[in-house]
Amino acid sequence: MATAALVMSAIVALLHFGFMIMETVGWEKMGRRFGLSKEEVKATKMLAANQGIYNGAVAATLLWALATGNTPAVMAMLVFVIVVGIFGAATVKVTILVIQSVPAAIALLLQYLA
Repeated sequence: MATAALVMSAIVALLHFGFMIMETVGWEKMGRRFGLSKEEVKATKMLAANQGIYNGAVAATLLWALATGNTPAVMAMLVFVIVVGIFGAATVKVTILVIQSVPAAIALLLQYLA
């Protein structure tokens, strides 16, 4: 069970590194996929980059906590990801719940059971 918790938590971190890449260097393509016009993509580029840096920080902190065996910090980061995903689903797009909160909830459950 501990291996499954580690793997799932690492997957959550990797997802957040992916979000960081999409929101920083890939925003022009991703913004269009979110249905934004070219003008909206341009206007929100710096906001998306800022959000991307936060996602990168979440990923780095989660990986640090996993690497150092700091289970309370891992669990705290997973709770944070779940809450932010719920907020994103409520305010932006429901699929954020599936992409962000569900993997973190699974990882948190596995951490708890380990």
